[in-house]
Amino acid sequence: MKSLLTAILFSITVILPLNAVADAIGKVVLIQGSPLVERNGQHLFIKRNDAIFTADMIITPIGSKILVRLNDKSTISLAENSQFEFTKYQYDQKNDKSDVSFKMLKGAFRTITGKIGKQKQPKFEIHTPVATIGVRGTDFWGGFIFSDALDVTMLSGKGVYIKNDKGLTELSKPGEGTMVTEGAAPGEVSMWSKEKIAKANAATELKEPKPKKKHSSPFEY
Repeated sequence: MKSLLTAILFSITVILPLNAVADAIGKVVLIQGSPLVERNGQHLFIKRNDAIFTADMIITPIGSKILVRLNDKSTISLAENSQFEFTKYQYDQKNDKSDVSFKMLKGAFRTITGKIGKQKQPKFEIHTPVATIGVRGTDFWGGFIFSDALDVTMLSGKGVYIKNDKGLTELSKPGEGTMVTEGAAPGEVSMWSKEKIAKANAATELKEPKPKKKHSSPFEY
């Protein structure tokens, strides 16, 4: 009995510190609706100011959106009906290095890189079912909301590359975009219309909730 109790106490002393030192890679800044996080095999509702950890999968049902700010001040906003996994996030500000690899399974996202985007050789990639999107310090958007194909556009910044085993395409000017269909190389670069950019931005846009108005009493003067 004594040996069993000792083993249990030892397990607690080992497990608790590991959980306690688990580092968050960012936090939730804004939400709309009821987004979820899949973490350690569980689906949990997530709210504003909750921490985000490596391997978290964010799920936004219909009517839900979320905005996450990472430790380097990069932001990621997700449209409704999206699934996005924070697969790998290594940010080394001291040595000017980074290694970021996320995964979008469905839906749409918008990303604005923070301090990582200002590094000399940042590695910041988002993997999708049809292509990998990489950046060189920028504000960019990608998603499947216009069709079954992946649409990508650069809204501002230094550049975006889109690659798969069929080829590579680069966006170098704000407003440029491309499309990737399953089994094909990224398509030719074209300028997106203002209407298409507006629709893409609207899909991933979240706004600060308006403060509730205080109803004054009719007896107050």
